[in-house]
Amino acid sequence: MSTTPSTAHYLKQAVAHQLAGEFEAAERGYLALLRLEPRHPEAQHNMGVLLLNRGASGDALPYFLAALEIDPSRGQYWISYIDALFKAGQSDEARQVLALAVQQGLQGEEVDALCLQGQDIAPVSAGEPSSQEQQALLALFNAGQQAEAAVLARRMTQAYPLCGVGWKVLGAVTASDEEALIPMQQAALLCPDDFEVHYNLGLILHALGRLDEAAASYLRALQINPDYAQGYNNLGVTQQELGKFEAAEASYRRAVLIRPDYLNAYHNLGIVLQCLSRFDEAEVIHRKTLQLNPDYPEAHCNLGIVLLSLGKNDEAVKCFRRALQLKPDFVVAHSNLIFCLDMAPSADLSELLQERKRWDERHAARFLQAIPYSNTRSPDRLLRIGYVSADFRNHSASKAFGAMLTRYDRGQFEVFAYSNYKGEDDRYTRLFRQNATGWRNISAMSDEAATQQIREDRIDILVDLSGHSAGNRLLVFARKPAPVQITAWGYAAGTGMRAMDVFFTDKVIVPPEEQRFYSEEVRYLPSALGSFFIDPFPDLNELPALNLGSITFGSFNRLAKISGQTYRTWAQILLQIQGSRLILKTPELNERSNRERILSYFENAGLDADRIVMLGGSSWFEHMRAYQEVDIALDPFPHGGGMTAMEGLMMGVPVITLNWPILTGRLSSSLMTTLGLQDWIVQSEDQYLELAIKKSAQLPQLSVLRQTLRALFSASIIGDQGAYTRVVEQEYRALWQAWCVSAGEQK
Repeated sequence: MSTTPSTAHYLKQAVAHQLAGEFEAAERGYLALLRLEPRHPEAQHNMGVLLLNRGASGDALPYFLAALEIDPSRGQYWISYIDALFKAGQSDEARQVLALAVQQGLQGEEVDALCLQGQDIAPVSAGEPSSQEQQALLALFNAGQQAEAAVLARRMTQAYPLCGVGWKVLGAVTASDEEALIPMQQAALLCPDDFEVHYNLGLILHALGRLDEAAASYLRALQINPDYAQGYNNLGVTQQELGKFEAAEASYRRAVLIRPDYLNAYHNLGIVLQCLSRFDEAEVIHRKTLQLNPDYPEAHCNLGIVLLSLGKNDEAVKCFRRALQLKPDFVVAHSNLIFCLDMAPSADLSELLQERKRWDERHAARFLQAIPYSNTRSPDRLLRIGYVSADFRNHSASKAFGAMLTRYDRGQFEVFAYSNYKGEDDRYTRLFRQNATGWRNISAMSDEAATQQIREDRIDILVDLSGHSAGNRLLVFARKPAPVQITAWGYAAGTGMRAMDVFFTDKVIVPPEEQRFYSEEVRYLPSALGSFFIDPFPDLNELPALNLGSITFGSFNRLAKISGQTYRTWAQILLQIQGSRLILKTPELNERSNRERILSYFENAGLDADRIVMLGGSSWFEHMRAYQEVDIALDPFPHGGGMTAMEGLMMGVPVITLNWPILTGRLSSSLMTTLGLQDWIVQSEDQYLELAIKKSAQLPQLSVLRQTLRALFSASIIGDQGAYTRVVEQEYRALWQAWCVSAGEQK
């Protein structure tokens, strides 16, 4: 039985790597240890030593100071910190800390060596400033006279380095978080029982993205002042960004227990319940938030997300529209509205694309300017491709685009990944990071800063992998940081943006006669979707119906994709086919209310409950193994399956799919067409029912197909990662060559 490695294990391995000169492995070990135990002084110190030996003395300073804050009795920590200050060119600060260390009893040859570095150590008062001086400093700070407070605080730290008040104020008035960090860490060292110091240090660390350390500082502050609601709220935000959702929930609940009218904490609690797929509870909390403030646009938006997840599409649309009414520039709510409308049974393609164009006009068009590019206009040179996504992790989207970051031709292309995800890395993230030429986390960057980063990286072709789905950075694309911009794969449904040049899809999803509706140039691939499976699938089994004597249908799609029309059609199928049953599987079915709501559709149609099997979340392998109980998959509508259909096909399970009039309802049709299985595609609900009856009666053919589907899929352009990537790269090269010609003509 496997267990999580202990901190001692990480420390032992990291030290061994460090002693062996394997510094990158050592760094990974120390960082892993600090994620488990942020207040581990030896890991903090050793990480600082690694950076110092690498010449990054400025980067080493926070680690040394953190080690000192945790354990100020260790002389070596003082010595390392002072040495790093000297090497970072902060001689005055080094002398102050050295004097402080000597006064605290630090002795030995190392101290003598440091004294030689700072030979002219200025005499430092061993006492503290008078209470009047301290009160004057605090009065300036409280009055908002930042510049005056900064001057006085700096003088105080120089004259009285043992006085934490000066360091505390200096850290608070310093504009840059990077510059404020060391003074505030110094204050935390000198004032271990000062609640405000530890809380403010948490704020600084949080802003710098050092989330584990921020959480540790917030916790220390709350140990001192356990009734500070805002502290619990900020701790919860940090834990949520770390992916520790249960811990975040506990923190938010403590915050609202202390302050029952704490609007932000209620709102954050609702969001973390969404992350935990506890949508009924999230709905209650968001409605509580709106009771406190009916005009809170963010709460309307998040309530809409919850209602969409519960299959209440019409109510969700109203929430997103209300959020936009209250806050017309609410770009996320507008993208959510687009995403939600794409799932509406009554949606019309031209209307959906017009909504995208309205999004562009309201939020993006003003950023598009004719800015010259410094990219070398050479049609055949090595190209830099940039990918932007919040899903460089174990996510369904990455299983469609992953080959682009791992199987690319390194002789022709460099790949840069721009991640908009704040959570912890997983093995997919590490795989993408290892294969990318450059890796940038832009989750904390403004749109302007991210745009500038992309320009500095000299990206030739920038690819959006999110469309209007969660975590998108379309407002970066609006600024046109790269000469050629493409939307593809992750939620490839058109953006409506005039700054987006190209939309990659195929002729099933966007028939030639519909190209005119799109803002982008539509470029056809052999298949709109590729696949990126890195884990082995369970073994294929024989057709379950051969043993059971009856057909088992299945759908493993998210509930938001399954409309009331879909449930009614599925109920008719079960009523028509004697002994048949339906397996539904998705993490949302862990909730009893969802199970009860869905069961009511079938019971109202006259079906017994025992013909509906509902399964919740599980590991990916167990999720795939559940397909061993399914004979035929049923695609939902109007929003069909994508990755879900692919996974079923790899398990030998074909899917009956309704080719819906909008592109989000054509994903499975695209897959089945590419595989030459058009006989599984229908054009109406009546045909859907007829096809289910027909295929259910063809057990010998189903049995043969089950054993051949995986090989068919793997040999196709969808399943052959290398072949799919080469086709895409041909498109990249052609687009680049066309840009070079057009740029030359415009010169």
